[in-house]
Amino acid sequence: MSIIRELRMKNNLSQKALSELCGVHQTAVSQWEKERTQPDINSLKKLSELFGVSIETLMGNQSAEDENKIPVFKFITAAELCDRLGEKEYFALTVTDDSMSPAFISGDMVLISRSAETEGGDIVAVSIGNGNAILKKIIKKDTSIMLVSENTSYEPLIFTKAECETLPLFILGKAVELRRKL
Repeated sequence: MSIIRELRMKNNLSQKALSELCGVHQTAVSQWEKERTQPDINSLKKLSELFGVSIETLMGNQSAEDENKIPVFKFITAAELCDRLGEKEYFALTVTDDSMSPAFISGDMVLISRSAETEGGDIVAVSIGNGNAILKKIIKKDTSIMLVSENTSYEPLIFTKAECETLPLFILGKAVELRRKL
């Protein structure tokens, strides 16, 4: 199985959805997966960013150096994160919306520590149910957890302890560093 198909399937993306994210026709994705053609450099960059793997890995040239790189994701669920990261302590999320602006803007890369203890007021990566990871400020109460956006046009999300278990709500890690392109 081609690495692109494997990554697409792990991320629950159709060929059409992946083609739209890469800005190519669906036929191109099909050809990549059948290994009849290779993505151009722009598509490789988009695939690398989307799946959190190096271009070398996409080309089938994974090296020991790749093991030390911090994977970067735009979209990832808690289950996928556990499968993809193994024992790695850090991963990064690319901000894709304005819910945490002005502190975090679209395109920012936020480094997340999976082992850092989280306290009330921390910015965390969280996954609700089978949803993709999002960044929110966490406020812990005795009977509930509140996830707050920096952007006041977004309502806080409030969950009881019981809801946190039944959904489930996963705190994936604490934001420890921000990287922004100038």
